[in-house]
Amino acid sequence: MPKKYFSPDFLRMLRNQIPIHTVITSFLNMESRNSHNLLRFQCPCCQNFHTAVNPQTNLARCFDCQENFNPIDMVMAAATCSFIEAVQFLEDKMEQ
Repeated sequence: MPKKYFSPDFLRMLRNQIPIHTVITSFLNMESRNSHNLLRFQCPCCQNFHTAVNPQTNLARCFDCQENFNPIDMVMAAATCSFIEAVQFLEDKMEQ
């Protein structure tokens, strides 16, 4: 696979402008639950639901395995793919 360059601004935009809840529920169709107006998702690392999403920081966290996820990290973990594949996946989803 040829190496691809992504500008820091483009990567920052992916991490900060694509809502993490959209990545979880729409792009990846991960198992999730709404509990007390909070999105809980099945952690792609430990499979537990002791999770939360913070819309202010656009990050997701699993409190059981202590993993934090931005949109790129979430795609990498859930789809078991490389950084480049995750960025290309998000880029493709943005173009749809």
